[in-house]
Amino acid sequence: MKELPPIRRLAQSLWLLTVVSVAGAVGFHLLDHARWLDGFYFAITTLVGFRDAHPAGPGLKIFTMVYLIAGLVVVGMAFSNLLALLLEGDLKGYFLERRMQRRLNALKDHIIVCGFGKTGFQAAWELKQVGVPFVLIEKDESKSHNARFEGELFLVGNAMDEVMLERAGITRARGLITTLQTDADNVLVTLTARQMNPALSIVARSTKLGTENKLKAAGADHIVSPYEIGGRRMASLLLTPDLLNYVDVILDKKQMEMAIEHILVRPESFLVGKTMREVRLRDRTGALIVGINRPMEGLRFNPTGAEVFEAGDVLLAMGSHESLDALVKVSRGV
Repeated sequence: MKELPPIRRLAQSLWLLTVVSVAGAVGFHLLDHARWLDGFYFAITTLVGFRDAHPAGPGLKIFTMVYLIAGLVVVGMAFSNLLALLLEGDLKGYFLERRMQRRLNALKDHIIVCGFGKTGFQAAWELKQVGVPFVLIEKDESKSHNARFEGELFLVGNAMDEVMLERAGITRARGLITTLQTDADNVLVTLTARQMNPALSIVARSTKLGTENKLKAAGADHIVSPYEIGGRRMASLLLTPDLLNYVDVILDKKQMEMAIEHILVRPESFLVGKTMREVRLRDRTGALIVGINRPMEGLRFNPTGAEVFEAGDVLLAMGSHESLDALVKVSRGV
């Protein structure tokens, strides 16, 4: 049987001490005909050795001795558990746990990363770099002491457990990344997460061929195969190295603050009914329009200057965060 932590043992000892004290008060009330307040007073003073009167009668004496022995045993247990709590350092851990739980309860629109292996580490590091709040779930406690993630929310436990996902705030999260060791575990996490939050965006790792269909059926929105991505990148480095270097520059936050976003054109925007040549968005906002996704027509890459904007168009735009914010205002008609 697993031994309880000192904080739990101390709580049980204090509870037993309360029960013994109440029992003593009841005994003094019945045997010594004391009032309830006096009964509690006699119970406490007897227990700490400050009883100011000697009990009269054999029955009351026997009760007092039994009560005193039981009380001293419980007090000794409580003192021993308190000492163990201070020596083992669990008191600090208890308060840290409470503090972390308050941070978890306050989270919303965050990302849950299941698994802190090589893939999970890199995913969490990218989220940390851009300042997106996230929660890590890993059952190997030794991995929670990584210096790069000191102070981050790190839950030690099984990501396939509903209780663990609920503690990570899955109902308030906007996304989940599962990078567990086996594809079967990733399927189970995806299925569990989808049932707990149907609106959650889920990205799952797949290492074996044929698992993609299972992950899709379980509810994964995006499936990533590290081996497939690695093979494509190696081939692209030989076939189209310049294009790949350009993409790396865009994605590397250390070199350039660039991003790609989808921006909706609302009916009140002045863009509606005008051509790209007329509005000159590049000069106005600094953002580059890479494509236009139009309902019933699909995505049009590299639109020409004669392209007319329509309400409901989704612009695929690239640029700095400031330029994209400016384009959002223009598209909303602000």
